[in-house]
Amino acid sequence: MTTVTSIGIGNMGAALASTLLKSTNPPQLTIWNRTADRPQVKSLVDQGAHFEPSLAAAVARSETILICLLDYPTITAAFQAITTAKPLEGKTVINVTNGTPTQARQAEADFKQLGAAAYYDGGIMVTPQLVGTPASFVVLSGESDAAFEAGPRELLKPIGAINYVAPDAGAAALYDVAALASMYGMFMGAFTGIALLKKQRRREPAKEGEAAETKVLAKPATDAVVVPLLKALVPYVSLLADGVDNEDWMNDLGNPLGMQAACMQNIVQTCDEEGVESEGLRYITQLMNRAVEEGFGPGGLSAIGQYLFK
Repeated sequence: MTTVTSIGIGNMGAALASTLLKSTNPPQLTIWNRTADRPQVKSLVDQGAHFEPSLAAAVARSETILICLLDYPTITAAFQAITTAKPLEGKTVINVTNGTPTQARQAEADFKQLGAAAYYDGGIMVTPQLVGTPASFVVLSGESDAAFEAGPRELLKPIGAINYVAPDAGAAALYDVAALASMYGMFMGAFTGIALLKKQRRREPAKEGEAAETKVLAKPATDAVVVPLLKALVPYVSLLADGVDNEDWMNDLGNPLGMQAACMQNIVQTCDEEGVESEGLRYITQLMNRAVEEGFGPGGLSAIGQYLFK
């Protein structure tokens, strides 16, 4: 039977461990968490996991070590407490803790010093609630494609679609951070839009017995207009990436940058007039204006991508 030790039983760690336990061929699962009395720990024990309070003992029980902790300093602190020599001798480490490419590469070196035979780093690209569903997917890197196919892929298959990206241990972290940067950039724009929608004024007169002012809800307009627009434009992100790859700054993709810069000015002005903070959008406005001033007005939005490389 495959043996796995799952280190870190927070929301995501618990979701990963539970999904493995519910799989067609569940591994013999050991779990370790700094806090033993968490409800997630008890739930996993009830599902058949073995809780081991000692990290050294938990690691010794398994061939594969699955790590999902808060951050890389937390990982370092946890493993520094193990005093035995080469506690990971011959083991495979799969680390899905969010971090930077540099941290991932350093973790590979550190774990190899502890005896690990193989190290993979990456991220779970969905929320804990979606782990194990058709929407779930994972990005991982390290070692080699052949080594990954021969080992971790089958083990992780219940978690979701597996996207192995490169031998470089830091590659998957870069993919993860790039995706999250895109996501949070969208969220910032969305919050600006939601704030604007909350400023919508009631224009019709109040009916008899009705309050003069009613609470304005942003969700109906968000569902009706904002979400459909974002869905329709998701493929546009791929076109922008292609423009940056090819430095094709003058391809307007049907929407000249000069026109979009004028639109951005209207957005910022509307925020000012309605009393909504627009700082999250001002930087991209500045980049668009710079590109127009430098002659890329007839070109496309991809032109601003050239200014992000230090």
